[in-house]
Amino acid sequence: MPHLHKALTLAANFKQYSTRMKYILTLLFHIIVTTTSYGQIITYEDFKSVIPFVQKEDFKGVFEKTSKLLNTTQNDSSDFRGIVTYMNIFSAAGMVTLDQMTHADFFKNANKYIGQRLVMSAHPCIDSSSQGFNSLKFVTVDGQMQGMTISNNNKGTNILCFEYFKYKDVINPSELIGKNLRSGGTLEKVEVNPNNSKIWISRLHIVNSFAREMTPR
Repeated sequence: MPHLHKALTLAANFKQYSTRMKYILTLLFHIIVTTTSYGQIITYEDFKSVIPFVQKEDFKGVFEKTSKLLNTTQNDSSDFRGIVTYMNIFSAAGMVTLDQMTHADFFKNANKYIGQRLVMSAHPCIDSSSQGFNSLKFVTVDGQMQGMTISNNNKGTNILCFEYFKYKDVINPSELIGKNLRSGGTLEKVEVNPNNSKIWISRLHIVNSFAREMTPR
């Protein structure tokens, strides 16, 4: 009988140990998966994989592809992630124009990226007196130099984003006019057309901005 009691005690202890080990292994697996997912960065190859959708102006395809990349790289602060984040917001605005997303859902999605880095498409810099879509110009607002871009779809029928930049460094527009510039910074605020019109979809306000000349890759 003592031997039986000892055997039952060992079996019970082993069962408790086995249960604890399963819990520890499950927790460890979760930590590894989470760390692997959030620890990844968006690479140039990832960025290139989105381009075919952009070239076809397949807004839904761009949105789905970029959403997947962004969901697995939340700790990435690289320029590529900034570019992909902008692509995500821009494509969502495009989806609104095609009735593939509501204004409210666009706002909810874009708001997720407030406080995060955005890197916009490169645009030619034009004089402040000129009018032009998909170009960057510098204007003075309340005594402060700001950048502004109006980004539309390929057909020119809808403005997807008004983009406003407050720069962290002094900008001299005369040195930049005529050059191809890429701007970016931290997304501070998102506005959506209050009338739910499709003439224009959104306004993006960017702080701690930069403007740098594009060089061939």
